[in-house]
Amino acid sequence: MKAKARRNPQRVGAILEKTLKEMSLDRKLKEHEIWNVWDSVVGEHVSRHAQPDFMRNKILFVKVSSSPWMQQLYYMGEGITEALNKRLGTPIIEEIRFKLGEIVPQWKPSTTPSKSPNPTPSPGKDIPKEIRKTLSPIKDVEIREILGKVMLKDRGRREGKTP
Repeated sequence: MKAKARRNPQRVGAILEKTLKEMSLDRKLKEHEIWNVWDSVVGEHVSRHAQPDFMRNKILFVKVSSSPWMQQLYYMGEGITEALNKRLGTPIIEEIRFKLGEIVPQWKPSTTPSKSPNPTPSPGKDIPKEIRKTLSPIKDVEIREILGKVMLKDRGRREGKTP
């Protein structure tokens, strides 16, 4: 009679980590983590003007909105490299190179909850009555405000004036 195989239960996370290392994918996953931590490491102000673009041979290429920002970030590059590597827990980045490029705003869900479960206030008083009426079915106050401003601006352009 065959002896039963001894079972040593292991955590799924441990098995996955071991497998990723064996397949040399753990480093790639860490590289992609850069995009998740970038804003918190460099701060919101910098992240509006600079975003990671791609990674190659331990060099992080970062798009920057303008030449003055590129010069400023050049001087901050070593500190950013150290802060990113510290946050990632391993030296993934050896160098950062900056290049001019278009910065695409990143959408982030609002972290501020609405004050009431069913907010229904109308857009600001500077929005004309007919636009407020059009927007009244929209429950989300922020979206209603933004759309109201967009509609008002569009109306001003069509009439030859910008509010």
